[in-house]
Amino acid sequence: MEIRRAKVEDVPQIVKNHEDAFEGFFLTTLGSRFLQFYYRAFVNSQDGVVYCAVENGHVLGFSAATKQCRGFNTRLIKNNILSFFVLAVKLMFTQPGALIRLAKNLTKKSDEVVDNEDYAELYSIGVSSEAQGKGIGKKLLYATESALKDEGVDKVSLTTDYNNNESAVAFYHSMGYSTLYEFIAYPNRKMYRLIKVL
Repeated sequence: MEIRRAKVEDVPQIVKNHEDAFEGFFLTTLGSRFLQFYYRAFVNSQDGVVYCAVENGHVLGFSAATKQCRGFNTRLIKNNILSFFVLAVKLMFTQPGALIRLAKNLTKKSDEVVDNEDYAELYSIGVSSEAQGKGIGKKLLYATESALKDEGVDKVSLTTDYNNNESAVAFYHSMGYSTLYEFIAYPNRKMYRLIKVL
């Protein structure tokens, strides 16, 4: 198995991994077309750090991070405005509530806590169900953190669910992450923001 930087050609398999790993999650409900746009924009972004775990040409898992959390989603949209506009119009007619939720969650932070978002952020890490339990998530996380450190980043953060998520939280704690704060994402999703000094 090889852990390497993702290429645009990997995006369809990354999307399948995402749909497998995050069944029922909000971004998944936006559909494959949205996820194709999202991960393609991530791979093409100068701030994006996207890795794949590949075996025999098959993507078993992926991670997607940014070197600078503050303003990343806004930059992603601005740099891909036409594609985003087409998808937004479609969502307006098919899932108007989803478009509102997407807009309200462009930044995931607490209104009660001062947070200048001066860190890198791991947005997503997922391993296909067929490849669970092989340490792939850990290898992807190590590769992502190493790449961020090589870019001069000294802190990386992530958000994860508060409720019914003990194994994921325990995994991140075991990898050196600590809780920065808790917050409520729109509409009423309790979250942790975790952080690690690299």
